[in-house]
Amino acid sequence: MTAKAGDKAQKTGDFYCASCDEKVHATQGQEIPRCPNGHTQFATRRNEPGNKSSG
Repeated sequence: MTAKAGDKAQKTGDFYCASCDEKVHATQGQEIPRCPNGHTQFATRRNEPGNKSSG
């Protein structure tokens, strides 16, 4: 799963930066923010409510 800052989150969860592995959180329907270091590409998403295989 890849996502970019500015995309709308399809599910609530924690997005992990593809460059530095920093975490940002977005709620379903909310725009995904940039990581704290300014990067915009996210490689993984974890901690989705109701999804037992995440995390």
